[in-house]
Amino acid sequence: VSAYRLPLKRGQPPGSSHGSRPLGLAGHQGDILSMCPSYTESHSTGGGGGPLLLTAGDDRTARLWALAGPHAGAELIRFERLKGSQAVSSLEENPLFEQVQDAQFLCLDGAVALATASRLAVYRFQLHLQDTSDDIKRLQRLGSYKCCGLLTLPKEPTAGQSLVAIAANNAVLSGTVLVASSSKRVYVWDVAAEKVLAAVNTHSRPLTCLRLAQPASWASASMDVFYTAALDGIIKLWDLRSMQECRSFRGGHIHSAQRTRCRLSPCLRYLGAPSEDGSVCVYDVRTGHVLGSKHCHRDACVSVDVQPRTGSMVSCGFDGMVQFFRSPRPAGPTGQPPGGGIKDSRPRESLREVEMELPF
Repeated sequence: VSAYRLPLKRGQPPGSSHGSRPLGLAGHQGDILSMCPSYTESHSTGGGGGPLLLTAGDDRTARLWALAGPHAGAELIRFERLKGSQAVSSLEENPLFEQVQDAQFLCLDGAVALATASRLAVYRFQLHLQDTSDDIKRLQRLGSYKCCGLLTLPKEPTAGQSLVAIAANNAVLSGTVLVASSSKRVYVWDVAAEKVLAAVNTHSRPLTCLRLAQPASWASASMDVFYTAALDGIIKLWDLRSMQECRSFRGGHIHSAQRTRCRLSPCLRYLGAPSEDGSVCVYDVRTGHVLGSKHCHRDACVSVDVQPRTGSMVSCGFDGMVQFFRSPRPAGPTGQPPGGGIKDSRPRESLREVEMELPF
């Protein structure tokens, strides 16, 4: 993982003496399947302060990283055993994970949820302070974890064999977790009560994206929205209270083979969707119509995200590029851009693009 500090400088290649130097997080021995940043910072912990990052990989592990502080770029915890890091070490009593498909923070970073095979594993973790004056204690591990719950898919023919994605609202103290199974079915779990609250069949083909809405204003109604994307080329918006489909989005993007991930804007008015033809499509949530699209990748575009503070959009693709988009600046009272400069005679685009080439 390469972590860049924003904003990036236009025209400066990342990693150069004048550009942003990335923070490298190296350790996974397989493809990285998901990333989840922390909501808070690791105050007064072994992480040394600053935000954390949780990743899940195809090497059957999940890892917790420090993004700032004295341990920036270091692996704090490696989640690899079912019961915890300080349980008995025999493989029979504390086996290794079979697989880890997704990882999410829960309850303001108070816990971690992992999708491993057909089970949802919930862990409490602790970051340890280091004694730099003692060489032996200084080399001890930075954190530990312990399993506090295992939830298994219901034993029914439509449940599927494994979990493929999980979603949770880490910004509130909520025990509600959504999981998607290999049978295209989404379950709503209460991890505190350890029971299934609701279930719904979503798509005709396998799911690749399951996310809860993260609204800018914490109204109760706006938090009861989640959305799914599948290989049938359809994105669906759902009401969590009734488990009914509210809106579907199709026609503006291509999704039939890759694991792509879309994003709903914090204002809940726009939906950014990647497309396998290398373009990015923006839908109007109220009508379901396409607002616009832009071809910006030489290969398949696989993920779209939105910066919650600035509202800018980011896309990445198999061409090794990360594209940043921002809204055009509004014109002043005289029709000129703010600042009183010369009027720009170039046609304004709906999205302005800043290109960044990653070093791989």
